[in-house]
Amino acid sequence: MEAEFWHGKWEREEIAFHLAQANPLLTQYLESLQLATGARVFLPLCGKSLDIHWLRQGGYRLVGIDLSEIAIRALFDELQLQPVITQHAGLLQFS
Repeated sequence: MEAEFWHGKWEREEIAFHLAQANPLLTQYLESLQLATGARVFLPLCGKSLDIHWLRQGGYRLVGIDLSEIAIRALFDELQLQPVITQHAGLLQFS
């Protein structure tokens, strides 16, 4: 799919793909990965996924990436976190 497709979805708030809870497969199978508490977990195409909140509660450190700045800003808003935003080679980093 094209980047503009996803940008349009977030701009129009057409995010029916967004789950109202952490992904059931993640919650079911995470333990089988035997990750150490505090392990860093990478979530590509994270959007404002509640997986991030669920994993943070479990003590994991998260690295998420998404094409949509709208999605990432919404994620920080929903987590009630104030991001530090820096720019690297034309890309924004929220931390």
